[in-house]
Amino acid sequence: MSATATDKSAKISVRGLKKSFGSNEVLKGLDVDVAEGEVVCVIGPSGSGKSTFLRCLNKLEDITAGTVTVNGFDLTDAKVDLNTVRQNIGMVFQHFNLFPHMSVIQNIMLAPVELKKLDKAGAREKAMELLRRVGLAEKADARPASLSGGQKQRVAIARALAMNPGIMLFDEATSALDPEMVGEVLQVIRDLAAEGMTMVVVTHEMGFAREVADRVIFMDAGYICEEGTPEAIFSNAQQPRLQEFLAKVL
Repeated sequence: MSATATDKSAKISVRGLKKSFGSNEVLKGLDVDVAEGEVVCVIGPSGSGKSTFLRCLNKLEDITAGTVTVNGFDLTDAKVDLNTVRQNIGMVFQHFNLFPHMSVIQNIMLAPVELKKLDKAGAREKAMELLRRVGLAEKADARPASLSGGQKQRVAIARALAMNPGIMLFDEATSALDPEMVGEVLQVIRDLAAEGMTMVVVTHEMGFAREVADRVIFMDAGYICEEGTPEAIFSNAQQPRLQEFLAKVL
């Protein structure tokens, strides 16, 4: 299931990943690979280390021990230019982090213009294309404050896609939304999966994980306790801890 340490086809390769905050060891030695085009959903109880694991994949958290290699770049190597690596990794957070003083389209254009030096006309054309893709073309000139939570999250996804990333990371992208807005955001992620985007998705939406994931990872107490196909995880769980978790959430 997982690639070996020498497998060069993995877009993301994690070996012995540990992360501590002071004396609290949150991640306790994770080994995982994500292949190109693979959709990996990470599930588990609150406090299991899911979000910390995701944030280590673009080194938003410093890595205490182990290695994280993305597109062949070891993020723990001091010589690696993290900003360059991050340009190929889109990340969507639980909270939308849109700039309130900018319009929707300005939010999406900002990084391509500032970081990739795209001309404003080209950036605007790309931003409009992305807004159409997430169903929000009519909101281009609106301010974020006028949008619903689901609309803000779709704009946040469009903003991440504006950099043409090869990898997308989603950290509980629907957990701050009202229930009726969850579906519209999950549909955008479904569409990305269908297009072959490499994705790691931390989610508490079990039905979504079952439907979209190529592989599901169950984390608990800083460990990967079980991983497998959605069918294996949800219909044939082996570990008592996973069985107990699923009994509560399904």
